[in-house]
Amino acid sequence: MADATTTTAASPRRKTSKARRAFLIGGGLVGGALAVGFTLASKRITNAQGFKPPALGGDVAFNAWLKLAPDNALIVQVPRQEMGQGIYTTLAMLVAEELDADWSKVRVEQAAINPVYANVTALGDSAPAAMQGAMMTTARLIGVQMTGGSTSTRDAWEPMRAAAASARAMLLAAAGAKWNVNPADLRIDKGVIRHAASGQQGTLGEFAQAAAALPLPPVARLKPRSEWRLLGTSPVRLDVPEKAMGRAQFGIDARPEGLLYAAIKHLPVTGGELQEVRWKGGMPPKAVLHQVRGPNWLAVIATSYWLAQQALADAELVGGGPKASVLSSEQLAARYRDILDGKGGGPELGKPIRRTFGEHGNAAKVIAAAPAKQRIEADYSVPFLAHATMEPLNCTVRVAGDGKERQVDVWVGNQAPTIVQWLAAGVADAAIDNVRVHTPYLGGGFGRRFDLEVIRQALECAKVTGGKPVQLIWSREEDIQHDAYRPAVSARMTAVLDDAGQVAAWQQQMVGPSVSKSVIGRMNPMFAGDYPPDLTNAEGAMHLPYAFASFRCDHAQVNLPVATGYWRSVGNSYNAFFVESFVDELAAALKKDPYLFRLELLKDQPRFVKVLDAAASAAQWTSALPKGWGRGIALAESFKSIVCQVVDVEVVGKDIKVRRVVSAVDCGTALHPENVKAQIASAAIFGLTAALKGKITLSEGVVQQSNFNDYPLLSMAECPQFETIIIDSGAPLGGIGEVGTPPVAPALGNAIFAATGKRLRGLPFGLD
Repeated sequence: MADATTTTAASPRRKTSKARRAFLIGGGLVGGALAVGFTLASKRITNAQGFKPPALGGDVAFNAWLKLAPDNALIVQVPRQEMGQGIYTTLAMLVAEELDADWSKVRVEQAAINPVYANVTALGDSAPAAMQGAMMTTARLIGVQMTGGSTSTRDAWEPMRAAAASARAMLLAAAGAKWNVNPADLRIDKGVIRHAASGQQGTLGEFAQAAAALPLPPVARLKPRSEWRLLGTSPVRLDVPEKAMGRAQFGIDARPEGLLYAAIKHLPVTGGELQEVRWKGGMPPKAVLHQVRGPNWLAVIATSYWLAQQALADAELVGGGPKASVLSSEQLAARYRDILDGKGGGPELGKPIRRTFGEHGNAAKVIAAAPAKQRIEADYSVPFLAHATMEPLNCTVRVAGDGKERQVDVWVGNQAPTIVQWLAAGVADAAIDNVRVHTPYLGGGFGRRFDLEVIRQALECAKVTGGKPVQLIWSREEDIQHDAYRPAVSARMTAVLDDAGQVAAWQQQMVGPSVSKSVIGRMNPMFAGDYPPDLTNAEGAMHLPYAFASFRCDHAQVNLPVATGYWRSVGNSYNAFFVESFVDELAAALKKDPYLFRLELLKDQPRFVKVLDAAASAAQWTSALPKGWGRGIALAESFKSIVCQVVDVEVVGKDIKVRRVVSAVDCGTALHPENVKAQIASAAIFGLTAALKGKITLSEGVVQQSNFNDYPLLSMAECPQFETIIIDSGAPLGGIGEVGTPPVAPALGNAIFAATGKRLRGLPFGLD
C-alpha cells in the first residue's frame, strides 16, 4: 500500500489573476439576443484565418470552421457542446448547406479552444438592452466558448454560413482556373463541382488544396432561403448512430493510462465549513492512497471508484462555521412572505435589494386606489430544484511535469471549455497553452455542467498523485444534496380589473436570490459581493406581450447560503408559471374563456396571436372532454421564441395524469423540424417533472432528498402524448433547447383548475 497523503485544497480565493479571466468571470454569461450582422460575421471569419484546426491525414483546413478531406468528406468544427440538443447536426447543416456538400459525408469535430469561437450572443443576452452591443464587443475580445441560454445556433447563424460561403467561392475559383472556365458557370451538387457546358466535374475534395491557397474573398454571398436544399429538412442527427450503438464517449468514459479514482463527501449542512475528519478505525482504510480536503469536502483516492467509495463511508465530517445555514424550507417560505409584505429578510437572508425590472403607467397607484372588489391578489411559489443529469457529475484530470513545462489534461463534460482552461491553469499553476480540455458528449447539461466545482476538486486531487490521472465522480446522493439548485422563489401577483373588464393594473413582486451572483461568486469569490441587476431574475416577467393599462415588475434579491445555478430556461421556468397562472385567474374572475381572454390581451401582437391560435386549433380547444378531465393553456416567450402549450389532464382522486400536450412554436425558422419537435417534447417533460414531482427541501440546513427514490423524474409510462405545430414566421432565429419548458407548468395548473376548480399556486402540484 502506498502511503496515504493528506492535502488541503487551496482556497479558490488565491487564484484571481489574469485581468481578462477576472473580467469575464465577473461579467455575467448567459442570455440571448441575435444582433450579429454580416459585417461582424465577416470579421469573425477574417479573424479566423489566423487559426485553423489541425489538418490530419490529408485534410485541408480552410478556416477555423471547416476542413475538407481527400475522400470529399466535409469536417465541421463545432465549438458548442452536444448534450442531447442536436447542436452537432444543426451547426453542421449550416456549413453543408452553403457548400452544397454531400450530407452523407459530413463529419463533426469538437472545436479546439480559441477566441474565434466565442459565444458573443450569450454574453450580449446577459446584459441590459442598452449594454448588449458593448457586451458583445467585449465577448469577442475575451473570446469565451460556452453553450447555454439557447444561443448556439443564433450565435453561429451568420459566421458559420459565411465561413462556408467563403470556402465555396474559393473552391469554385480553383475549379474555374483548372478548367479555364468562368467560376460563375460552375455549380455544386452534393459535393461535386460541375461545368455543364464542357461536362467536366470533380469533387470538393479534389480542389481543396488549390482552393485553400487562394486569398479569402472580400464578400461571400450567402444563399437565400429559396435556394436551401438541406436546411429545413430533418436528416438523421449525427450523434444518434454513435449513441444508439453504444460507441459514444462521455466524460465518465475517460480512461487515460494509470487512472486512479476519487470519491467525495461534502458536509451535509449547506454553507458549512469542514473542521475535522473522524475515521471509524481511527485512521483511513488501507485502500486510501491519498486524501484531499477542501473548504467543505473530503475526497479520497484509490485504485477503483468502489474502493474509494467504501473508504469514504468510514469518514465522518465535522463542520460548522458562520456560513452554515440552519434554515428549513418552511422558515425560508416565511421569510419570503415577510419580504413580500415589505419587511426585512432576517439574519440569514440579509437586507433584500429591491429593483424594478419593468414599468409603464403607475400600477402601484392604480392598485392602491382600486376598490377591494376590483383588486385580485395571489401568492405563488416554487421550490429549489436539482438538475439530476443522467450522467453523474465527473471530471478526469492529469497534471504532469513542473514549472513552465507542466502539462494539464482535463476530460470533462462542460458548458464553457474556455473557463475550464482558465480555471485549470490557475489551480494547477500551469501556462494556459499547456492546458488541454477534452470535451466529450454531455450526459445532460441543463446548466449543471456550467458549474466548475467538480473540476476544481478534480484538479486538487490530481495535484497529489505524482502525475497519475485521477477521475473524480460525485455519487448521485452527493449531486442531489449539493447541487447548484434552481432557486426557490415566491411571487405576489396583483391586478385591478376595471368596470369594463379590462386589466387596469398588473403588478408582479418577486423574492429570491440572484442565480448569476451565486454562479459568478463560486467561479471567483472576489465577485461574490454586490452584483448588478440580474436579468435572469425577471426574464419571462419584465416584458409581457399583453396589453395592460399599467404594469410593474419588481424583484427583491436576497442572499442565500444555498448554492443556486442556471437550470433549463432559468428565470423563465418559474416566471411563466406565475404569469400564466395569474392570467388564468383573471379570466376566471371575469368569467371569460382563458384562450379568448388572452386573445383580447394580445393587441398588436400578431406573432403571439398566431402561436396561440395554432395551439388552440390543434388541441381542439372547445371540444368536449371526459368527466374528470380538464384543459389548460399557457403562452410564453423565451430566448426569442414563442411557445403556446395546451395540456389535457385527467384527475382521479388525488392522482394527476397528464394525457396530452399540444405545443405551437415560432422560433423564426425551423432549421431541423424534427429536432425542433424533439426539443419541445424534451423540454416539456423536463417542465412536467418539475410541475408534478420536483422538490428539494431543507431541514436545519440539510437537503432532505438524496436519490431518484425521493427525487423522482417523470417516467416513460407517465409521459403524455405530444404534438407540436411549427410556425415558420421567418423572424430572426430564436432558441429551441429550453423554450418548451416555461409554459407547460402553468398550462397543467390551468388544466387542473378546469378539471377540479382548485387553483394550485405552488409547485410541485398536489391535491392534498
